[in-house]
Amino acid sequence: MMNLRFIDADQLMDGITLVADDLGLTMAETADVTVTVIAEESAILSVDLKGDRATIRYGGGRAVFFRGLARLCRWIEDGVKEGDFTETPCFDNVDSMVDMSRNAVMNVPTVKLLLRKMALMGMNSFMLYTEDTYEVEGHPYFGYMRGRYTAKEIREMDAYAIKLGIELIPCIQTLSHLATHLRWAAAAPYKSTDKTMMPGVEATYAFIEDMVKAVADSFTSRRLHIGMDEAHDLINGRLLKERGLADPAQVYFDHLERVTEITRRYGFKAMFWSDMIFRIYGNGGGDYGQGTVLPEDVREHLPKGVQPVFWDYYHAQKAFYSENIVKHFQLSDEPVFAGGIWMWSGHVPLFSWSLKYSIAALEACREEGVREVVATVWHNRSESCLILSLAGMAWYADYAYRGSYDEDGVRETFACATGACYDDFIKTEFPDELVPPYVCRSTALLYNDPLLGLVDKHIEGVDTATSYTNALAQLEGQGEGAYAPAFEVMRQLATVLIRKADFGIRLKKAYDEHNRQTLELMRDECAGITADIVALHKAHRTAWMTYNKPQGWEPHDIRYGGLEARMDTVCERLTAYLNGEIACIEELEEERLPYRGKDGDTLFSVWDSYGPLVTANLLTT
Repeated sequence: MMNLRFIDADQLMDGITLVADDLGLTMAETADVTVTVIAEESAILSVDLKGDRATIRYGGGRAVFFRGLARLCRWIEDGVKEGDFTETPCFDNVDSMVDMSRNAVMNVPTVKLLLRKMALMGMNSFMLYTEDTYEVEGHPYFGYMRGRYTAKEIREMDAYAIKLGIELIPCIQTLSHLATHLRWAAAAPYKSTDKTMMPGVEATYAFIEDMVKAVADSFTSRRLHIGMDEAHDLINGRLLKERGLADPAQVYFDHLERVTEITRRYGFKAMFWSDMIFRIYGNGGGDYGQGTVLPEDVREHLPKGVQPVFWDYYHAQKAFYSENIVKHFQLSDEPVFAGGIWMWSGHVPLFSWSLKYSIAALEACREEGVREVVATVWHNRSESCLILSLAGMAWYADYAYRGSYDEDGVRETFACATGACYDDFIKTEFPDELVPPYVCRSTALLYNDPLLGLVDKHIEGVDTATSYTNALAQLEGQGEGAYAPAFEVMRQLATVLIRKADFGIRLKKAYDEHNRQTLELMRDECAGITADIVALHKAHRTAWMTYNKPQGWEPHDIRYGGLEARMDTVCERLTAYLNGEIACIEELEEERLPYRGKDGDTLFSVWDSYGPLVTANLLTT
């Protein structure tokens, strides 16, 4: 532990107390180093260390100070006696947005952990993405059995964030992305389709007012993200039945106006995902299609002061981002950009892809004058441990202060803030690195049925056993403290796939060749694979219960339980065949075909499809 004494830091002491354990510091009059704190009016960070005296100058909010404190503490811990640096942030706000709605709802201690680490990186806003995972008075089915946050929990997280200089921003949905609530009969008065509310009816706006009132009562921030994205079924469903074929632009802009009217009454400045505007005017070009031409008067259709949020997680070309940022300045003088840390593709974070896309976007944002950037961390009902996203947040934080991407700088920022090794976190993507040119998803191979082998065609000839053995070796001994459960999931995943990834291919080959000896060995192998799956199941459950509320885990019990049951069926079918009880194994008689009907396809096309991976039949009625 290092002993520091702070001068002129009274306004920061509540936050310093929160991060003291993270940084390994104590505070006393007799100190190893005396730290003088100087608040500046402009956004700047300057740290100077000379022996037992240090100065931190900061402007732009408390989080800037905490970034400087983290670096200073690392110097002292490493025995550095003299050092100095100055950084001028190129963005006013560097935010993260974490998905608390796709089954995983982080528990309060995990959110507090993220907030501390974000502050020590210098990030100053945290968007709490909650579709129906917060309480709304008078609506008991809103977030029912979903692990929703209570108002008390939100206030607790909000107060904690304020001490660290982080604005906790509510991020909700006021049009679509509400399937988990609209499933209930109680939502019928304002339901249009399975996931989208009915625009233009008073029941919808009464409900939205209740939503806005709920977050207004719980959050200190008066910035509100109202969602409004991906309402691709906007003019279908009940709206189509009651009004006929409506003009999507009119419907969308009228709804946006009504929603922002409500938010203004509660003192909120609203922001919204902008993709629907680009879809409306894009002539089928998809999200932010490069052929989209916005009308010259498009800003007149938007409520005054509302901020469009341009999101994209899929392009590596700076020119793509620059072009769309320019278009966003047609909508507003203060657009926001949101990039992605790929945590939604299964168990494994895809850091390489995320980094490539994020840096291209951040370069464009800096050059085009965007003042706020967001690192989004979506879950999309996948299996990933979102705590690992801290490595990606470090890219955004470090870029904001340096004005460029510097890998060594990212390592330093990450180590100072988290006490962990950046490269260890990056290694957690190794289970998804098979032999090029395959774009493989380990989750697809995990759930791939061992008898049906719907994705087997795509890994023929790939040495998956060696790949996953190497991944496991890279992950051995990695991940400590709060991060240990997440790393254990990655290790257990690699362990399962050493034998399971190509199990179906080996089984089909042995069956086609009438190789009884190999089939007998594979029957015995089933027990070992099942034991590995059980170990993964337990490790993942431990991680989930460590980081999240328990609600939302049940789909994973069903998935792992299904895997365990299928391996038992494989063993039984092989035993019956080898004992002559059945003449053939009908599932293995069938030819293996490419998943999408073409040999050159990759597993990328099925990574997000649990049901279609495990069966060619229906899971639902």
